[in-house]
Order: sequence, then C-alpha cells, then structure tokens
Amino acid sequence: MQIKNKVLKNGLKSYYFRIVLNGRPTMKSGFTSKKEATNAYRAYKVAEANGQLESQKTKRMKFSELAEEWLKTKAKSVKPSTLVKIKERYKLHIKPYFAGMYLDELTPIKAQKFVNHIASKLVGYTDTLDIVNQVYKKAVQYGYLDKNPFDSVDRPRTKKAPVKDSVKFYDKEQLIKFLTSAYNLYAKDHYSRYVFFRLLAFTGMRKGEALALQWSDINLVSKQLTISKTIVTTADGEKVSNEAKTKASNRTIMLDNDTVKVLSEWKYRQHEQFKELGYPSSPCEYVFNSATNSFITLGKPRNWCREIAEHAGLAPIIIHGFRHTYATLAVQAGMDIKQLQYQLGHNDVHTTLQIYAEVTKKQKTETASIFSKFINESNIKSNI
Repeated sequence: MQIKNKVLKNGLKSYYFRIVLNGRPTMKSGFTSKKEATNAYRAYKVAEANGQLESQKTKRMKFSELAEEWLKTKAKSVKPSTLVKIKERYKLHIKPYFAGMYLDELTPIKAQKFVNHIASKLVGYTDTLDIVNQVYKKAVQYGYLDKNPFDSVDRPRTKKAPVKDSVKFYDKEQLIKFLTSAYNLYAKDHYSRYVFFRLLAFTGMRKGEALALQWSDINLVSKQLTISKTIVTTADGEKVSNEAKTKASNRTIMLDNDTVKVLSEWKYRQHEQFKELGYPSSPCEYVFNSATNSFITLGKPRNWCREIAEHAGLAPIIIHGFRHTYATLAVQAGMDIKQLQYQLGHNDVHTTLQIYAEVTKKQKTETASIFSKFINESNIKSNI
C-alpha cells in the first residue's frame, strides 16, 4: 500500500492511492489526510474479501424478466402444444401474482402463501407451481438468490374436481349404445363422424392421430393402419405434425374386418361427394376432411360426442376417454399388457399400467362372486 499526495491550487494536499480490486487496477483519490486514505484502502480490501463491492453485487432481477427467459429456453425442449399449455398457465395464474415483484422479494412465507393461493383455486395446481419452482431454481443457478424459497413449502392436498355429470370411460354395453346412437344420427348425412368414433373405439388411437390420418396411411387390403402424425396446437394455431407424440407412437396396427368395411364405405362416399362437385377424383388426402379439404380441428369432435351421448341417454365422455375405454375392454378380453402398450403407443409400460389400472364397475362387483364360486366349487363349507 502506497499513499501519495499532491498539492491542489488552493494550497491544500489531496491524498490518493492505486489499488487492484477484482483483478482490475483503479485509483481512489480526494482524501484530505493520509490516515483517511489508509482507512479507505483497508475498507476497500475488506469489502472485496466479503464480496461487498458494487462490482461484485449481482443485479436485482424481476420475476417476470427471468420467467420470460425461462420460457424461451423451455420452448427448445418441449413440443409446441406443451409450450402453449405452459404459457397459458403462466399468463393466467402466475404473471398477475408476481407482477412487478423482484426475485429476492419472495420470502419462504410469501412462497407458502402463493402455494396456498393456487391450491385453493386450481384442481391440478402442482403443474402451475412447478413452473414457478423451476424459475426460482434458475434464479439460484444464475446467482440472483442463495436459496430457492419454494424448497421448504408445504404442498396442500390437491383440490377435488367438481362433480360433473360425466364419466371417464364406457363399459361394453355403454360403448355399443354410443356407437349405435352415432350410426343412427350420422349414417345418412355425416357418416364420417360415426367412422371417427368407430375408429377410436376399436383402435385406441389418440384424437390428434385420427384427425391427422390420410388415406395413404391405411391399407384396406392388408387391413393395416400406420400412425406417424398427429395434430398439435402451436402459438400460430393447429397444424399437422409429422412427428408422432412419442417415439413409440409411431406404430402400425391391425384393423378388424368390420372397421375395414366402415372405412371402405366412407372412402366410397367421400369420393362420390367430390364427384358431385365435379371432381374426377377426390382431391382430399385426409380421411376426415374439413369443409376446406384440410384436417378437422381438435375441438370439433367434442360437440359430436356430446350430441351422440345425449341422443343415447348416456353421460358424456371426453374424447380421450375412448382410449381409456379401449384399454379397459382390451384387458377384459384378455389382451397382453405388452400388446396393449404397443397398440396405445406408450413409451413406457408403466404408463399403460398406471393410467389403465382401473376396472369397470362390472369387474369390481364380479370379483367377490368369482372368488365365492371358486370356493363353493371346492366343496369347502363355512364353519359359521
């Protein structure tokens, strides 16, 4: 340490020194005495050792700023349809709550209040919480915070969904009733709608996979259907993705004879419809074509489904419920779980087991009678 001085125009001495801080040489001046300059030098060195220099301090950042950067990064690792859902959750449930808030303003107590807030509002609140949690993990990673305030929060029990006049899936009798109703409603003027639900019910296909189907994907002679595309939702709207949902979603499945007949009938009718419009051959590649000869949007089948269910006197079912229905009935029919995994296009067999482990009411009530019948046939009598 070397303290120097110089005489100013007014005749007074001004003390200064050169110092290296964070590897960069700098000069500090304007001290009125050597003692003041010496104390300042030592204070700078102590501040440097403790990370308290202004140049060492990390700039404060608002939650919204880091969240926007996180969303840009997330866009590179998820499908467009998944990103749309994440952005929607962020916009509706996160952005308003954290508006104007700096990352370091959120204490563990405030974090718990946010968790309690969304848990009271949302049925599946954990998906929204995970977004905020990941943003704060990045805040720690980038040095804006020393600790994630969500590490110590308690997660309340998820809120139960309100009871709706609907079911998750149909049993055998209900499915037959639904398809019969679909045929009666649409066989004449909208035959493709019946074909759509017939295909879902007898193949376990996803809705987006069925709507993306082209006639080139179906071989009616060999009774094979190849799935390699799906409809996805992006920021610009819906489009056909040439990538299936997962690697295992790319599959070729066999069709039963009756479904082949139904598809053949629809292909003939579609061709005749275009002939009436003056086309020598069908200009539409899609099995289920819209009025503009493109694919049908994802929301349309929901309205058809509700209309059919009402006509049949059944509780409504979401379109995904037909996969659940297919899986349940396939297990009842004796299909091997690995065969079912392939048919549904699941990457992991555990997904098949977890999602479709439920059984119909009929199976549940039959369990006791099956066991009782077995015991009685063994001629074992009760001692009671």
